[in-house]
Amino acid sequence: MTADGRATIYDIARHAKVGIATVSRVLNGSTRVAEPTRQAVRRAVDELGWRPSRAARRLAARGAERPRLVALMPLFSATFYHAVTSPLAGGLAAAGIDLAIYDVPDRETKNRLLDRVLAERACELLMLCSMRIGSERADQLRSLSLPTIFVDYAQPGFPSVSVDNRAGAALQVELLRKRGCKRIAYIGGPSEAHAFADRTEGFRAAAGPEAPVEIAEAMTVAEGRAAFIRLLARDKRIDGVACVNDVPAIGVVEEVRARRRKVPQDVQVIGYDDQPLMDVFGLSTIRQPLPEFGDWALNAIRRLAVEPVTPVASARLDLTFVERGTTRAK
Repeated sequence: MTADGRATIYDIARHAKVGIATVSRVLNGSTRVAEPTRQAVRRAVDELGWRPSRAARRLAARGAERPRLVALMPLFSATFYHAVTSPLAGGLAAAGIDLAIYDVPDRETKNRLLDRVLAERACELLMLCSMRIGSERADQLRSLSLPTIFVDYAQPGFPSVSVDNRAGAALQVELLRKRGCKRIAYIGGPSEAHAFADRTEGFRAAAGPEAPVEIAEAMTVAEGRAAFIRLLARDKRIDGVACVNDVPAIGVVEEVRARRRKVPQDVQVIGYDDQPLMDVFGLSTIRQPLPEFGDWALNAIRRLAVEPVTPVASARLDLTFVERGTTRAK
């Protein structure tokens, strides 16, 4: 119960002896709930006198006329998501739209947060970054008429902004080969971030199944070094490394130099994103148009807040190669 004695959806779940996800599905009209279970949840709702409290939350927290955008994103790459949310936050504030950001490290967290947000009607606009949803969840969002956008993933049936991450990783392989690399390896990232999984798949498709791959569990310099050490334990002749992100790529460069080898003469390295300061580090990388992600998201959200039935066109942004000092000239 809340402090004022009102029932919550968690009370409903306990009363009906079901999970919170089941309560969410019943309250949001999902058809994939057995009829006896649906009736048990409805009885719990009636017996506890539960009512949605969105209006009360608005009045207490932010005022009745301010819509809220909930953004779910896996914060594996802080620079990428900062580049997206920085123009978004300022533009939304000017438009009178509140922004709530949730870190989503895995699929279970994503589903739990979505269940809660949707069951409690906690927002009027929704943004999902670097993640996808299944058909049932997509149907649920449509049934609620909740304006939803996707950033860094092209979700069918919803407005989105994305790049071709598989093609970006394949470009890394092509560039390293053109610059003379014979034994190319890859450092990927946590698969919970859909963009990272796509890049790893793109590398494997381009480089072949024999090309070694190691996963950095975090986008840090230390994890990049550790992953490169594991790669060298498998093949000391590696002369080209493609990385899922710029930061672990810096770790690779550091480890190569710590072994008294030279970059790019002995080992060539290509990062991904072109984050701030990569020009200072001299890292060759695949550049994503990071500010354009945020600009597109801001314009889409502002439009949906005013005219939610008006279609918003999806966008596929271009990737470019920025050559610096960690690759050899052709």
